[in-house]
Amino acid sequence: MRDLAADPLKIAIVGLGRWGNTIAGALRGTPELKLTACFARSPDTRAAFARSHGCAAVQTYAELLARTDVEAVIVTVPNDRHAEVVIAAARAGKHVCVDKPIATTIADARAMIATCAQAGITLAVGASARFLRGHRAVKRLVDDGVLGNPAMVEASISNERGLFYSADNWHYYAAACPGGPLLQTAIHQIDNLYHLFGPVRRVSAAFRKIVTRSELPDVCVLWLEFESGLLGTLGTSFISPGDTNRNNACFIHAYGDRANIFHTRWNGTRIFRQGGGDYEPVVYDEFAGFDYLGEELRDFAAAVATGRAPEVTGEAGLHVLAVVLAAVRSGALQRPVELEELLQ
Repeated sequence: MRDLAADPLKIAIVGLGRWGNTIAGALRGTPELKLTACFARSPDTRAAFARSHGCAAVQTYAELLARTDVEAVIVTVPNDRHAEVVIAAARAGKHVCVDKPIATTIADARAMIATCAQAGITLAVGASARFLRGHRAVKRLVDDGVLGNPAMVEASISNERGLFYSADNWHYYAAACPGGPLLQTAIHQIDNLYHLFGPVRRVSAAFRKIVTRSELPDVCVLWLEFESGLLGTLGTSFISPGDTNRNNACFIHAYGDRANIFHTRWNGTRIFRQGGGDYEPVVYDEFAGFDYLGEELRDFAAAVATGRAPEVTGEAGLHVLAVVLAAVRSGALQRPVELEELLQ
């Protein structure tokens, strides 16, 4: 088996905006991967990125894919360009980790999955929030049956980024961000709920535009029916402030007949048990800053090195995308939408 400590996975980053730089920063603490090259369409952007992160700036994507010192590509381009970039990488024999969402259409997601499978390369989806230690703690509690019979789950994630999008930013447009905050932000909580409680069967949703000028809605609320029978809600806003450190509002509360679990991204996790007199804190040390991305990147590198599936597969990304698109359809048609309508 490949020893990644001695022979790290050689990667390139494609798409050098805010998140591409965040990933590059996380790589400094992840010796299992080595950043060798980068590409963006802007010469100035790729030159600045290369200087900051100590890698080669490549003039064309085709040139990057031809390099022998690139084994895998991390894709952080705009959402609606994921398919073309990932498919080209797979055809060139490069493994891929694509940031969430996997794509903006079911057809594109399926084409990406099929092409990667045919090429025999690893496709991972960057659903980084499920690697947070707090979420891992909640997952252990759910798997250990602490809830008893799960009755209901409610979740939310919101920030104020929608207030700052302008027409020169790709996030401004519905084609790149269908569902607005649902696709760009709440998709993390959709993946977390999928990880905790399994697939979703039916979605109902409502969207509202309140103050922003972009093509996107400002607010969305979902009602979820899981295949297990569990019921849940998810709310998300693009116009609501975080705390003084600009941390977003982010929580999952799960209710059962034996206990309730209250998890907040920034303030920890507590259990309230049936017959209990007080909340019981769950002890863990959360990652500082973006260190949790190292967990995600190490999982990707290990999947490539061993030939196993990554934790967040293309199929998982497809299901989560289907929840988003079912919500968009539900909002437009003003009726519940079965995921099977999109996936058949």
